[in-house]
Order: sequence, then structure tokens, then C-alpha cells
Amino acid sequence: MQSETAGFFNRQTLFIVFFGLIYFSLSLPAGYAGFNIDASWHESLVMAIDKGFVFGHDFIFNYGPLGYLNTGLLPKSVPIWVLVSAEVFTLLNYLIIIKFCFQKAGKNWWIVAVSSLLIFMPWGFISDTSFTFFYFYLFWLLYALRTRNSAALLLAVLISVLIFYIKVNLSIIVYGLFGASLVYFGLIKAFTLRTLIVCWVAQILLTYALSFILHVDIPAYLEVSLKIIDAYQDAMAAMLLTTKELLSLLFFEALIVVVVLAFVFKSFRSIFQKNFEGVYLYLLIALAWFLGFKQAHTAVGAYNIFGFFLLMPPLAALIYLFTENSYKIWAGRMFVAVLCLQLLATQLIRFYIGEKTLKGYLLTYPPTSISQKISEKGFSGKDLVEILEQKNPINYLKRLVSYEYEDNFKNSPVRLPSNLMAKVGNASIDIVPHQISHIYFNQLNYNPRPIIQSYQANSDWLMKKNGEKYLSKTAPEFVLFRTEAFREQNPFWVETDLSEALLRNYALTDTTVIQQDTFYLFQKNKVLKGLIYSDLSSIKFKLNEDISLPKSPNPIRFSAKINYSTKGKLARLFFQPPYLYCLVTYENGRQENFRVIDKILRGGVFINQKVTTQAEACNFFLNKGVDNQRVTKIRFWAKYTSGFEEGFEGTFKELKISN
Repeated sequence: MQSETAGFFNRQTLFIVFFGLIYFSLSLPAGYAGFNIDASWHESLVMAIDKGFVFGHDFIFNYGPLGYLNTGLLPKSVPIWVLVSAEVFTLLNYLIIIKFCFQKAGKNWWIVAVSSLLIFMPWGFISDTSFTFFYFYLFWLLYALRTRNSAALLLAVLISVLIFYIKVNLSIIVYGLFGASLVYFGLIKAFTLRTLIVCWVAQILLTYALSFILHVDIPAYLEVSLKIIDAYQDAMAAMLLTTKELLSLLFFEALIVVVVLAFVFKSFRSIFQKNFEGVYLYLLIALAWFLGFKQAHTAVGAYNIFGFFLLMPPLAALIYLFTENSYKIWAGRMFVAVLCLQLLATQLIRFYIGEKTLKGYLLTYPPTSISQKISEKGFSGKDLVEILEQKNPINYLKRLVSYEYEDNFKNSPVRLPSNLMAKVGNASIDIVPHQISHIYFNQLNYNPRPIIQSYQANSDWLMKKNGEKYLSKTAPEFVLFRTEAFREQNPFWVETDLSEALLRNYALTDTTVIQQDTFYLFQKNKVLKGLIYSDLSSIKFKLNEDISLPKSPNPIRFSAKINYSTKGKLARLFFQPPYLYCLVTYENGRQENFRVIDKILRGGVFINQKVTTQAEACNFFLNKGVDNQRVTKIRFWAKYTSGFEEGFEGTFKELKISN
């Protein structure tokens, strides 16, 4: 009997070791800089940390000063062991959860082992680090409740503070949930009042202490996060799948919900026992599910929904772990059903990513560099060897001992023209709208506006923050500027306050071409120009109603309050907001449609001149748009008009810049 137990233990131990090897095979302790829209904010984050920017003031984004734990791109000032420590901490949490599942499964522990590998490979347990930590946070709250273990509560405190400085918008929910949990734990006397107060104070003190080390103004950090959260859904919502693709994936999502609800119905009586611990469990699961759903269905694309499906089996595992033993078998069946549905759904997503061909589907599995080579030259045995060479724990150790921050610049994907580099020199510089990689790889003196990429400055408040920066004493000496559309929007109906600041505080002094893209170089003036706004007219209007524009040789700024109806607010909360569009008619009779962001419109847009190309932007900044094509009328419309209120108000103001 003793030998059987020892053998049983050894098999589990061997699997734990094997899982650890797989974990280090699929990851690296640090990454190197990339070159795309997301890589740009990764690089902006590390430059902000190295320059000692204050988060909440100098740097306003979804991610905080520990955001590099999610991106893997290290600041120069941060040693690699910080990332390694985070990865080891993550692995230990994985193993602890797997170990508890082993204990509950008993002789069926092998199902847990196989399932953990299926969940983890090949794209990781949960693709987003902040959500991974959030999952661990939920586990330790539930474990603390089940075992009355105060150490588990303190571990939840540590994880909550890490989340706070990784991704601030998620942390607001985490801190609120922690406070509510402490109240619940106190009411049911799961812990002494002293323990609960110690945990709450520990969270506050640790958060406060780290704010000094990480350069965070906590009140401002929280305020700007709430502003970003409020505006994010309206501007970033996008449908990147076909209707058929979306419906097929929603079908699998619905099946998973049905499976879980069926188990809830089966175990209904147990949910309300033991001080409503079952209710607490399902509230946490529902919250995590909803957050994952919202994150995946803001920009509805294959990769985002893939990440949502990755979260489903781990959540089902929490139900399995913390459900009463009398329902253990049914909970296990529920978990296996959710896992199977996830596997089917993610394979379907791979098929969509692979352009709906078998070859394309198979090429979603190897590393991108190898997939591209196989796609061009066909598969060979050497490709398999190369995959094995890339995916093994030795690579982790190689990167660990060989990593050098300066290697980020060895094979720079972008070089700025030499005359531009000579002109800018060591002076401070920013870039508009989002190509921060140009600054990073050329190691220029980065001095950005607070909302570092224009697509994120999607409200009147956020636009104003960027405009204030360009008018302040700390404004960058140079600005590289390009007009570039984002998700159907008019490329000039964003960053209105920034454009206004460029008119007042900068001069367009040069043009440069970077990788076939034309940029304008603005240089700060010695004297700030004056500004006069004159009210032209105020109007009341409805959707699908033509609005004639006042005539003026000067730029006209139009602002309006267009509110969602109750139905629109519900759609915004549970899926996506109804899209608002504007049909623009020019003086030559030509028309264009642009998507409009309601919160940007509240701050105002330059409405009476056509500025959608680089040439038109040049004329606007050099000549106040005197020669630009004029807009004669506009019409706001929406596919789902019931998502908006019936009447709106707007104001036209004329802008005059004095020398």
C-alpha cells in the first residue's frame, strides 16, 4: 500500500517537473522590441520608466509602471531577474492550482494532468498577464474562504497590488472586489476583525509605498484610468469578423454558458449552504467571465476572442475546486465539457486566422518566422528541428544569460533620415499619431503628450490633456506629425486640442519620408500665438437631418452632445455601443462617411475644411486651411437609430490665431 502511494506521488511529481519544463519551453525571460502599433506603446512605456515620468501626469495609458510584466519588453533600468521572478511566481501559482486539482481528482488525477497541458499549450494559460494574475487573485480569495487561511488573504493582497501597477483599469475592479470580500468575510466570521483590518491596511500601505518607487501619483492615476475606461468602449469598438464567423463563435460561447448553468441547476441546493459560499463563488466566476467577454468583444477579432476562450476552462476549474465534494463528479464532467468546447472553438478560430484553408490552419501552430518560411518554401524536416530548437527550456536559459538591453537596437527596423537626425539632435521630440517605434529605435529624446497614442485620446477630457502639454513649458521641441485614419474615423477629427496647440505654439518647418510614409516636422515657436474663439451659432438637430455649415475663411470648431438612449447604453454595457456616423458633403458635391466618437465630438472637431490627406493637413497648418476644400453640410446617422436619443445640441465656433 505504501509503495502504491509512493508511486502515485512520484508520477504526480514527475508531471509537475514536466509541466515546468513545458512552461519554460514556451516562454522567454525577456523579449526584444518589435515594430507595430502595439509594439510602439510597449516601447513608450519603457522609455517613460527610464525617464522617470510620473504615471497619471506625464504618462496616461491603460498600463502602469509594471506593464512590462505583460509586454516582456524590459526598461533599461530594470534587471532581467524582475521578469524571471514574475515568471517563477506565475509558474508556482499554476502548480499549486494543479496540485489541488490532483488532490480533488484522486485516482483520476491523470485527467487533470492532460487537461492542464491542453489548457496551457500552445499559447499559454491565459494570454494576458494581468488577467492571469486576476485569475490567481480569485483563486486565493476562494482558497482563503474555504480554508480560513489568512496567508492566502495576504497573497491576494500582494497580487492585487501587482495588478494595480500592471493594468490600472482592471485593478479598480480588483480593489473594489477585495473590499467587498473583506466585508463578506467579516459578516460570516470567516476571519477575525483584526485579520481583515491587517489585510486591508497592508494593501493600502503596500500600494502607497510602491507609488514612490514606481513614480505614480495615485489620485491622478485613478482619475485618468476612469476617464480612459469611460471613453474606451466608444472609440475602440470594432467588428473585425464577418457575421457568420461571429455567430459561429457566439454559438460556442453560449454552449459553454449553458453547460455551466446546467451544473448550477444540478448543484443548486449546495450553492446557498455554508454562509452562501456558493453564491460568492459564482459571483466571482460571473465577474471574471463578464470582464473577459468585454475585453474580447470590444474589438471583435479572432485573437481577442481566442483569449476569451482560453479563460473559460480555468474558470470552470475554479468551480470544480470549490464545489462541494458531493457534486465532484458532475463538476468534473462540467469542466471536461467546457474544455472540449474551448478546444473546438479555438480550432475554428485558427481556421479563420488561416484564411479558412487546411494549410493556413496548420501554419497557426509553429512560430511566426517558421510559418512564413513553410508558407513560402514548403515544409521540410529541418523546420521540425527548428521548432524543437526554439521551443525548449534551454532557450530560456540562453536568453537569461545573454540578454542585453542594447541588443534592441542591433537590427533596427527603421532608420530616420540623417538630415532629420542632425536637425533634431538631442532636443526633445514627440510623434503623432502612434508610431513611437520611430523614436525608440533611433534613441531620440522622447517627450510625449500624456495620452501617448492618438487613438487613445478619445474624449474631450483626454484631448484637452494632450493640447495642454503642447502649450506648456515642458512641450517637446519637435513633433513628427502624420495624418492617419483609425477605424473609419476622420483622421483630423481626433486630437483637436493638439492640432490647435500646433497652430499656436509650433511651426511646420520640414517634411521627411520614413519608410514610404510622409511626416511633417514641427518646431516649437519662441513666442506662443494668441487665440480668439467667436461663437457663430448654436443648433438643435436630429439624426438623418442635414446641417448647413456657417461660412468662414477661418477654421470652425463644431461640438455637440449626442447621447445614447437607454437601449444604446445597455448595448454599450453588454456588447458594443451603436456606431455613429457623419455624412460630409463638400462644396464640389463629393461626399464621405466617417465614424464619429460621441465623446470626441463633445470636445469639438474642425468641421468646415477637408483635412484627410497629408497635403491638406500641410495647407491647414501653413495657411489655416484657406485653400482646402470646404464642407457645406453634414448629416449624422446610425444604423441603429434607437440606440440614440432623439434630439441633440451643437455649437459652431470660429477660431482665429493672432501672431
